[in-house]
Amino acid sequence: MQKNPRLSAIIDHLLHQSTRIASVQVAIGESVLFSDEQVHTQWGESPFAQIPLTIRRVPAEQQCMACFEKYHPTSAEIACPRCGSVGAKIISGEEFFLESVEEQNG
Repeated sequence: MQKNPRLSAIIDHLLHQSTRIASVQVAIGESVLFSDEQVHTQWGESPFAQIPLTIRRVPAEQQCMACFEKYHPTSAEIACPRCGSVGAKIISGEEFFLESVEEQNG
């Protein structure tokens, strides 16, 4: 299985924490090619396998650079639904970051 380097970096970061972790939440953009299942599999192979991991998917959004329409891209089609232009700025959907860590009490 291919490892996601961003999740590997999150795991490495957590390994250096001095607190005991109760749960972890990551935010992943819907354009990230790794499925939730792949992320959970990689998490399950880490030292944190027994700690719950929650994934929040961030919807993809783009903005047309010709007419400035904001829209949700559909599949591989990148043309603006309003004007048909193919020049777009990615606003969201490519994120992959540690959103929160809940620490154990005591």
